[in-house]
Amino acid sequence: MSTTGAKVAFLACGAVALDTKAIVDARGWDADVHGISSDLHMTPLEIAPAVEAKLADLAQRYDRVIVVYGDCGTGGRLDKVLEKYPAVRPAGVHCFQWYSGELFERFTEDYGIYFLTDWLVTNWDRAVIKGLGLDRFPWLKETYFGNLTRVLFVRQHPDPEREAKAREIAGYMDLPIEIHDLGVKPLEDLLVPLMEEFAHVRA
Repeated sequence: MSTTGAKVAFLACGAVALDTKAIVDARGWDADVHGISSDLHMTPLEIAPAVEAKLADLAQRYDRVIVVYGDCGTGGRLDKVLEKYPAVRPAGVHCFQWYSGELFERFTEDYGIYFLTDWLVTNWDRAVIKGLGLDRFPWLKETYFGNLTRVLFVRQHPDPEREAKAREIAGYMDLPIEIHDLGVKPLEDLLVPLMEEFAHVRA
């Protein structure tokens, strides 16, 4: 994913890295895309140190690093790390918010919603079932999901098999599901100003 001489690097969580790369390519931006493991979501206190380790290297080679990572349970620790470097990130708590765009604002007071993205549907068994120990302790399902009222699948790329899996997940939770085809535009709308800001400063 390297482009010699690029002055901007995107450091993207694995859950959004492919879409970030697609946006960079479609926009023709002179930028490199670097990934960082999405598995860190299971240990959020490790996110900030892991990002800082990457930034310590990238900051020596780029004028700006755009970190495509939400706070994701770091309790503000990630933003404290970014303050030390020529780095910024899109506003927002997590990638569900980024992919949901204005839809997210409509449901901020509805705490019974469980958001799904393409990545989470695809990685459900590994990231959620095994990650939360539900394969070993299935009775924990009620603890994790018992207070939820519905599932919102904010879909980036329509796919029949992925949709079937999303409906299976909702069935596992005994919840109704809504599917919203939002694509990657909500994420793109957050990244564009960060690139434009950099171009303006350089000009």
